[in-house]
Amino acid sequence: MRLLSLNLEDFRNVANASLTFTGDRVFFLGPNGQGKTNLLEAIGLAGSLRSFRKSGMDGLVREGQSRSQSFYRFLDDNGDEREVFLSFRSKGEKILEVDGERINRLGEHLGQFPAVTLSSRDFRLIREGPADRRKWLDLLLSSSSLEYFNHLQGYTRALRERNALLKREATDGELLAFEQSLATHAVRLYSLRLSAIPEISKSLTRSYLSLTDESEKADLAYDPDLSLDSNEQYLQKLADERPRDRIMGSTRKGPHRDDFLFRLQNRDARTYASEGQQRGLVLALRLAEFSYLRQALGRIPLLLADDVLGELDHLRKANFRKLLPPEAQVFATGTAYPSENESAIWETFQVAEGTFTLA
Repeated sequence: MRLLSLNLEDFRNVANASLTFTGDRVFFLGPNGQGKTNLLEAIGLAGSLRSFRKSGMDGLVREGQSRSQSFYRFLDDNGDEREVFLSFRSKGEKILEVDGERINRLGEHLGQFPAVTLSSRDFRLIREGPADRRKWLDLLLSSSSLEYFNHLQGYTRALRERNALLKREATDGELLAFEQSLATHAVRLYSLRLSAIPEISKSLTRSYLSLTDESEKADLAYDPDLSLDSNEQYLQKLADERPRDRIMGSTRKGPHRDDFLFRLQNRDARTYASEGQQRGLVLALRLAEFSYLRQALGRIPLLLADDVLGELDHLRKANFRKLLPPEAQVFATGTAYPSENESAIWETFQVAEGTFTLA
């Protein structure tokens, strides 16, 4: 996958920008707060309609304007040019068109224009609670499997309905009607996660060993809220938990409480790993994400690196550059190049106050 050009209008601090990319290594260079991350965010939105920022989709439209517009030209892995148009209004409505056709269902679009974003904000995947890790996993598996996306949507809908019924003290019969659907989707989500996480973990292990010259072993461990082998098993658990769920007004057991753990030398990385090791872990995770998407989709994702190389120590920085897939188009940002004498390998855009000038 290659991004050939991007036109932005009223996106965050960017009033107008028209950029054409000819290389496989593109660098946005400039001081902080000028719009470098905004541009990476815009590129990533084309594939997932989700922001990698912790603030999410708030403030996408430039202040004082009613909507933002983005137009993309891609070259896919078959050599065909594809066009994507994306518009957000200040109240949250969005319009997505691919090759001139309106797309109304996200499941039809996920995985078509994959991108993997590496960001210093990825620390939250290790340090914060399980919600961010589940969100990352759900987006990855939804982008690579329509089956997963459909079961996730079905589970979320059934969970919302059951919680609403709990709050209004519905009868057991009313609850059971939604629990049947909830169980079907829950068991399949558990199964798909159970098979996917070991595959992601294998790739993470390889990447982290390469980052550290094979001195440390890292992996991922699935930590499900429940082991779900059958619909009947989960239905029985829901029935057992109803009295307490009624008191709490919510469903307390199920895949919506799942987690996975980063481990270093078979120990929990949240407490065992140093800051430098945690940086290496999240970079290895993103490289594992790249490999997983490439294998599942048969497409080469874009790589978006938001000011991460400058935060690595010398060893990890050198090894990370070696790990960048040579066939992937990489977009990176920074206040300076990751190391001296690198300017020649990058197609560089100088960034200042939301404007982008080819150096």
